Amino acid sequence: MAYFALSGVTGCVEPPSGGTGTHIYDQQFNEDKIVSYYKKNISKSDNNDWVEYFSVIIVFENYTQPFKFLTSGNRDTFYASLP
Repeated sequence: MAYFALSGVTGCVEPPSGGTGTHIYDQQFNEDKIVSYYKKNISKSDNNDWVEYFSVIIVFENYTQPFKFLTSGNRDTFYASLP
């Protein structure tokens, strides 16, 4: 099995890579359980008046996990690293 750790994802702001409880720094995701993934841009006009952000949405076998980035460069680097 192959995993990637949230701590290794540069520039990710959601899910948070630090903190306590279920959002721990070394949270790992199983790459073998990925069904599909895609990129999405959220602009200020899409019910978000504060900031533009960039997402990668990963559909795993039993849940969907969005990863939110503040720069398209960090998002694209993460996207390119996925299997």
